[in-house]
Amino acid sequence: MIRHMNRVFSTFFIILALAGLLLINGFVLRDLEDISQSTPMPQGKNIVPRPHSQKQLIRIGVISRFAPNIIYAGYQPIMDYLNRNGTFTYELRLSTSYQDAVDRLRNREVTASFLGAWITSGLEPDSELVPMLAPLNAEGKCEFHAVLVTGPGSGLSSLDQLAGNSVALPSQQSWSGNWLQMTGLPGAGLSVADLDSLHHFDHHQTVVWQVLGGHFDAGVVKESVAKKYATEGLQSVVRSVPIPGPPLVGNRFAPEAALEEITRLLLALDPDNPRDRAILESWTQEFSYGFSPVDQAQYNRAFIGQGVRQ
Repeated sequence: MIRHMNRVFSTFFIILALAGLLLINGFVLRDLEDISQSTPMPQGKNIVPRPHSQKQLIRIGVISRFAPNIIYAGYQPIMDYLNRNGTFTYELRLSTSYQDAVDRLRNREVTASFLGAWITSGLEPDSELVPMLAPLNAEGKCEFHAVLVTGPGSGLSSLDQLAGNSVALPSQQSWSGNWLQMTGLPGAGLSVADLDSLHHFDHHQTVVWQVLGGHFDAGVVKESVAKKYATEGLQSVVRSVPIPGPPLVGNRFAPEAALEEITRLLLALDPDNPRDRAILESWTQEFSYGFSPVDQAQYNRAFIGQGVRQ
């Protein structure tokens, strides 16, 4: 009898508790659905929106020869310099490929873009895309090379030893991705058919790790990349003929004042001036020696004039 009474009371209290919960939920739901009630603002300091910059925004593109984080680390310091000293707001825009960078520049999604020497040499003579500046090397010349590299202890010391070996290359739209097949191997009496295999990768750093990881016997990268990874065991075997540096190319129909300002500010950096030297040394090695004016004819002579490309 007592156990029966306990079960009755337990059931009663459970029903009562459930009814209470339903009642509370009803009040909560009513409050949530009543959009006429305004939520009081928290007390404290007023939040004042940051005013928009009055400077005109100028977007600068860059080809995708490196991974995005490496591109940002290498090129953003140049944007910071332009923003500190210029009258425009400069913003870096990354591309998904070499050709994408050209297309964005042609469509005026960007005002200027850092392109490669090889793809620049393929621009039409009457193109609206105009090479403006290119970096200098340590000797103060606008000359750079592609480099055949190997891992430590590979035993390869010349191009004619590549027969039967596998080779990793960067983008087919870069000079480093074309030099070996076009002039390197023919100059050594070889062809691509003499290799074990040849494979293109999107980025120069990928080529480096493929070689250092032992997945390929050799690779080809930009000279600055070969020097950067020498401390990791990457060995330079042979260099290509010199070519003009990778240019900053502008769209001739972009704001003229912006193109003139970019040119003026970058050419103003003098490696012999201690103040400018400090700025340049804080940038990636490729840009640490200043810039020089360039034109389309230099890239045509380097490639088309030598019969390297049609």
